[in-house]
Amino acid sequence: MLTLTIDIGVTLMMRLLILITLSLLMTLPVLAANTTGIGVVDMQQVLEQSKLGKRLQEQLRQEFEPKTRQFAEEEKEIQALRQAFERDKALMSKDQAEKQEKQIVARIEAYQKKTQPLQQELVKVQQTKGREIVTPAREAVNTIAKKKKLALVIERGQAGMLYLDPAADITAEVIEELDTRTK
Repeated sequence: MLTLTIDIGVTLMMRLLILITLSLLMTLPVLAANTTGIGVVDMQQVLEQSKLGKRLQEQLRQEFEPKTRQFAEEEKEIQALRQAFERDKALMSKDQAEKQEKQIVARIEAYQKKTQPLQQELVKVQQTKGREIVTPAREAVNTIAKKKKLALVIERGQAGMLYLDPAADITAEVIEELDTRTK
């Protein structure tokens, strides 16, 4: 008799589990109907074409362009030395060629040591400025995704994306939304 009670209890539990599963399966299509698909956004394009992105890029340019001008001249000089060396190398003795090549390499190394702090500073400032646009851009993506009832938004630059239906690209709408939010 005890086994009969256990069997009835298991049977009732199984029926209850099946009923719950069936009811969930029936409601999932209704829930899925609230979201219609997948959107794709090119965040690089958002950064380059939005008003906020352009403003931040201009700030970076104004801050770092004067600092990089002095290095640009030196870079041109080094490039000219390399070209002259490549052009005249065949006319030089082996010792002369080695000596001049060492001089050019030493000049390049010195140039790199001088520019390294500026490059590091630029990376830090870019990261800081990048944070200033990431939050409003994400909010714009969320707004557009909710308006379009998208279940998922993927960043276009992600590796592995082989095909994109142009209708799924919401980049222009995100830029417009971001511009509206950050006047």
